Amino acid sequence: MDSDALTHYRKLLEENLDVPLCVTWIECMPATEALVAAGGQEDGSGRRTFAQTVEAAYDAIPARAGAAMAGSLGSWTVLVEPNGFQGTRPEVLARLARQGRALSVFWNANGDGQLAYAEHGRVLVTADLFDPEELEDLEDLPDVLSAWPELAEQDDLRSAALTLGEMLAGGRLEAEWLAAEHQSAVLDAYAEPAGAVLSGQDERDHLAYLAGDPRVADLIAAPGPGRAREIAALVAETACELSGLHVPVADRVLAALAGAPSPAVLAELRAEVRLLSQELLAQRPPADASVETVERWRARYQASSVLEASVDEDALAAARDAIWRIGMLRLGDRGGRRVGALMAVLEQLQK
Repeated sequence: MDSDALTHYRKLLEENLDVPLCVTWIECMPATEALVAAGGQEDGSGRRTFAQTVEAAYDAIPARAGAAMAGSLGSWTVLVEPNGFQGTRPEVLARLARQGRALSVFWNANGDGQLAYAEHGRVLVTADLFDPEELEDLEDLPDVLSAWPELAEQDDLRSAALTLGEMLAGGRLEAEWLAAEHQSAVLDAYAEPAGAVLSGQDERDHLAYLAGDPRVADLIAAPGPGRAREIAALVAETACELSGLHVPVADRVLAALAGAPSPAVLAELRAEVRLLSQELLAQRPPADASVETVERWRARYQASSVLEASVDEDALAAARDAIWRIGMLRLGDRGGRRVGALMAVLEQLQK
């Protein structure tokens, strides 16, 4: 147990890293290439400090997926995303690890978090950062993660995760590194390129999924500029299903999105959803509530945010923002496949 590192990162989190965050340690990939793999766009690139990257990330959201900075830390590259999570997405992490290893950790203000690890283009571990038992239950935990069970006994799992990254990469993330300028870019959510070759099992799994979700399969088969509202509707429906948000307002939103809602109807629905969000906020569980109660409330509150995005007057903005916001929910395999497929369709519509 490296108590010095834990103390260091507790202080860093308190004084420097005081925003929702995703940090990814990457082996054998330069900073510029790492930013491109994470969705970096040329029109938002430059050199920034961490504080400037935070500003760029908040300015970019929700039109883009945020912003990131990347730089060398010893022989490794570190990718830092304020208020982001692209590094933990399996398709992004696999790309970042195509020449070696990559570890990514993420947490947000809603209490969601993830730890993911990949080697040579294969994601080996994805787990809830705030549920250490999830990793302990894995039968074949990679050797590089063997220190995690002991680290996870700490009260602050964020500092434990940063310590794990230091142990893997062999370099300490310092305040001076964050204050220095590094290569930075505004991010777009990465979509697998059209025509990408899937492995045999991945292709079978994907085809099996599409067979059970014909509306998504139809969107993939016939994408068109007029179908952005359908994407928003499917994302909103998914958010309600995952969170258990079955209330009259949600039903009215989904019913309206199934047709061609007028601007006036969309405005009325936005007002109703905002009232719902206020009601849910007033129902926030007390500090001593059970974890299950808090998680259930957070999921419903986040789903209301997805609903509000889905009824934006601009259909493309509605689809884009709904996809961004649903990323804060625990999607699971089916939800993740649906949202990933819809994201790919949206990318085609925006070209």
